[in-house]
Amino acid sequence: MLGIDLQLFYIIQAFAASAISAALIVYLIPQWHTPSTRSLLLLMGSVAIWSFCYGMEFKSPALETKLGWVRAEYLGAAWTGLLFFRFSMAISGRKSWLAGPKSWSLLIVPLLTLVGVYTNDRHHLIWVSAWIESSGPVPTMAYLRGIGFWVFVGFSYSLLLAATLVLFHTFLGTGKLERRNFFVLMVGLAAPWVSNILYLIEIAPIRHLDLTPFAFAISGVTFFWGVIRHQILELIPIARDAVIESMKDAVFVLDLQNRVIDLNTVAKQMISAKTAAIVGKTLSALFPDLYELMNQSLMSGTDDAEMSVAIHGTMVLWRIRISKLYGSGQTPCGRLITLQDITEQRRNEIALRESEEKFRSISANALDGIIMIDPSGRVSFWNKAAEQIFGYHQDEILGKDLHGHLAPKEYQTQFRNAFSGFQRTGNGQVLGKTIEIQCVRKSGDIFPAELSLSPLKLNGQWHAVGIVRDITERKKTQEYLIQTEKMISLGGLAAGMAHEINNPLAGILSSIQVMRMRLLSDLPANLSAAEECGLDFKQMWAYLGKRGIMEMIEAIDQSCQRAATIVRNMLAFSRKSDAVFSNQDLAELVDQTVVLAGNDFHFKRRHDFRQIKMVRDYAPHMPPIACDATQIQQVLLNIFKNGAQAMWETAERHRAPQFILKVYADREHGCISITDNGPGMNEETRKRIFEPFYTTKPTGSGTGLGLSIAYFIVTENHDGILSVAAAPEKGTTFTVKLPLKRRVNHGP
Repeated sequence: MLGIDLQLFYIIQAFAASAISAALIVYLIPQWHTPSTRSLLLLMGSVAIWSFCYGMEFKSPALETKLGWVRAEYLGAAWTGLLFFRFSMAISGRKSWLAGPKSWSLLIVPLLTLVGVYTNDRHHLIWVSAWIESSGPVPTMAYLRGIGFWVFVGFSYSLLLAATLVLFHTFLGTGKLERRNFFVLMVGLAAPWVSNILYLIEIAPIRHLDLTPFAFAISGVTFFWGVIRHQILELIPIARDAVIESMKDAVFVLDLQNRVIDLNTVAKQMISAKTAAIVGKTLSALFPDLYELMNQSLMSGTDDAEMSVAIHGTMVLWRIRISKLYGSGQTPCGRLITLQDITEQRRNEIALRESEEKFRSISANALDGIIMIDPSGRVSFWNKAAEQIFGYHQDEILGKDLHGHLAPKEYQTQFRNAFSGFQRTGNGQVLGKTIEIQCVRKSGDIFPAELSLSPLKLNGQWHAVGIVRDITERKKTQEYLIQTEKMISLGGLAAGMAHEINNPLAGILSSIQVMRMRLLSDLPANLSAAEECGLDFKQMWAYLGKRGIMEMIEAIDQSCQRAATIVRNMLAFSRKSDAVFSNQDLAELVDQTVVLAGNDFHFKRRHDFRQIKMVRDYAPHMPPIACDATQIQQVLLNIFKNGAQAMWETAERHRAPQFILKVYADREHGCISITDNGPGMNEETRKRIFEPFYTTKPTGSGTGLGLSIAYFIVTENHDGILSVAAAPEKGTTFTVKLPLKRRVNHGP
């Protein structure tokens, strides 16, 4: 009865050891990421397999069944010593044994042991024979061991001994808290040692009984208690070699007398190589500069300073931190000095400052506006060029909604929708491209701009950087070049047409003049011809008058004269005239043209030009300008005529007609500006205003050549510039620019 109870007891303790190990595994799984936890978890896994199979061995009655479970036991037992060794290496910080060739080499013996166990019937290296021993208190397995078993035991004991020594060395000299953890670990270590020794020396009455799984169960309970109660895996001190020696910072430990009691390799490199015994010597003797700096820091109450020290011939900048060390009862026992190498950090800081200075210099001197937008669409950066382009000072625009201030109202919704997509994805159709857009200045003026937009991700959020260029002048230049090309091409066409039309037109005019002379004059030849035909000349005149023949002839003559004028104007496009240049006072030239316009018969038909208000703004001390006065007056007359007609059409509905006349000089030109207060013109009309035959007047009211000829006179004959600025209901401004420096040609 007693034997049966003991057998049941061993079975229960084996299963209990397996259950405890499994419970610890479940508890440790969430902390799998740490090496020490991972090693303990695997160790408990091997113990759980060993203990469970050992219980099943006790429970099985037949020899063959028992041997089957013995083989299964080795699936755990073969690895227990190795895993215990890895656990000790992990918690002591010796990670080189956890990976690499050294780690893999330790797998050879357990693997060969497993192979030997499962092929033992062929070679008997693990056990020569096995039987059930019934002479003891309970039936147990007994073996005649083979050499392979003793190799495995020697290997396992060597690892167990090494693990014990490593852990003992790790905790040597620790404080009160660590000693408590050390006690927990030593209990876990001692149990497998005792049980295995008792099993191998076969002491009665437990001969042939292997209590090692039970002992590992005690270890498991001990480790489990340590994990739950004392957090040994978090509080176990890491080996000094794994932490202090691997630090890139220099570490000095001083006692209260400022004697060096410990230091790492980096700290040794900072001290003269001639110094022999370092530990025990005062810091003032070993490192006077550091000692002096420490005293200065203590006197000033700071615990942070910097100093430069050469190591291997290279000057290194160190940041020094001084901390007090306390023993039990919070009693001061020394100081810890750490020197952090901040050479690279300081270089990076200097490089960053230089980079920031370069960026500020570039952005401040850039001719293009540089604007940064934060993820909410508000302005976060605004350079000087942006201030000049848009008119907003930095203080006025930073933090404000960019689209609400800089985009025309009709585009704001479109721009905001596009920016919303950019906020989410960092992508956009215009990113990385240069596009033309319309922008709004602080004054409300809309102007064309060129925009290059780039994405920038900061702290996980998308910002946008835009480079804006005001292309107003470029657009004007483009329009000027286009207009010039049109003039050149149309000039050639006009010349050809004029020559083709001129010959038949001359024939028509000659024939009209001959008809008038032969019908209306009483020349002897006319009278003689009429008498021969039996006609009364005076009656013929009466007939021609009553039928309106003479008015028709006059109408033909006037139409031919008008066509001849058009032909002469068309010929002006084909060649530059031989203008005679002389120095002219532009203000005087403008006033003379105003007088000429006031006496013009065509102006007086409907309105008196002299009733238009003239506002003069002439710059004083204007230099004389070389030009053909007659041709420039023709240009000004055309401008006055068109402006007067436009203002008279809307005078009753708006305000009294008025011209603002300005004469001034810029760097290269003498300028005449004529501004009316008429209805202005739309963008399409403004772009085509200088095209030949383009007119907004009713048919028969103009040929569309007046401003074209004016443009040709200024640009081709005078190498100047004729431009127009206009907007609907805001009047029109024509500007004539003539070069300041030109050789005066007084003619032949």
